[in-house]
Amino acid sequence: MRRRIGICGVLVLMLAACANVPGLAPASRAVVLAMPYIPNVQFAQYYVAASRGYYAAEGLNVTFDYNFETDVVQRVAQGTVQFGMASGDSVLLARAQGLPVKTIATTSQQFPTVFYSKADAGIRSPADLKGRTVGIPGRFGASYIGLRAILYASQMTEADLSIQEIGFAQVPALLEDKVEVASGYGNNEPIQLERQGVALNVIRVADIYPLASDGIIAGESLITGDPALVQGFVRATLRGMADVIADPDAAFTIALTFIPELAAADAATQDAQRAVLRATLPYWQSDTTQRDGLGTTNPVNWQATHEFLRAAAILQQDVDVSQAFTNEFVVGSR
Repeated sequence: MRRRIGICGVLVLMLAACANVPGLAPASRAVVLAMPYIPNVQFAQYYVAASRGYYAAEGLNVTFDYNFETDVVQRVAQGTVQFGMASGDSVLLARAQGLPVKTIATTSQQFPTVFYSKADAGIRSPADLKGRTVGIPGRFGASYIGLRAILYASQMTEADLSIQEIGFAQVPALLEDKVEVASGYGNNEPIQLERQGVALNVIRVADIYPLASDGIIAGESLITGDPALVQGFVRATLRGMADVIADPDAAFTIALTFIPELAAADAATQDAQRAVLRATLPYWQSDTTQRDGLGTTNPVNWQATHEFLRAAAILQQDVDVSQAFTNEFVVGSR
């Protein structure tokens, strides 16, 4: 006896067949990337991937959701967003708390935090920080982790300097001599100040201690449940990164369409942000990426980060570092 297939059934079968026809774009799936900051040129790789259709080619419709890093990690762990951005130390601390998140690609190979001072202060090395006033937003986040890592590597303690919690007013605090040293990101505040003619000395955390830096994170349930989606997102993002490195000016123009405030800004502001983007690119690259490709996570940095966090009692228990990140999706993007 033959079974009759209704019109709806025929349509279902046709759609299923079309979804597997070579050359046809896959059905679009909505995903969210939780960002740890406001729209910024430092996220140009994502903007390029979206603008040039790299996400669409993977069947993804990506929404950028800007928020704070701690909230990002929690939302990814809970599965309310598919992807997020977080530093290696944040992932290790999250996993120690039972949050099942994992770095699936490293976007910044070098920890971006720096400590900058006016050149005439003569502060050129960690040893020169002794007895100095150092301004950080607070005892949290990348600035504090970076400072603690420098002290750990230099066999110093917080008692060796005067730490001032000044919120996110590091630049004016330094300019007004309220602090002798200020924290920031190597591709941001020092660039801005030097363009204003302020001569600086800059101590880069990455030159002192190899902390695991920023990457794309996902929840373990998504990684195991839908690896194809994860692979597609990583592949598209790495294409965007490569494009930004190859042509940062074109990437900057694309970024303006995602950052309305910057698009409406004057030429001087735009030129400053163009410089920020150019200064960002070296952070994406390292000997590791030259050898193994963009997005690769270096296990040595993660082990060093774990060692420091435990020694500094920031991490209260050991974490299996090998489970905190994976390179499988980076390898699959080649």
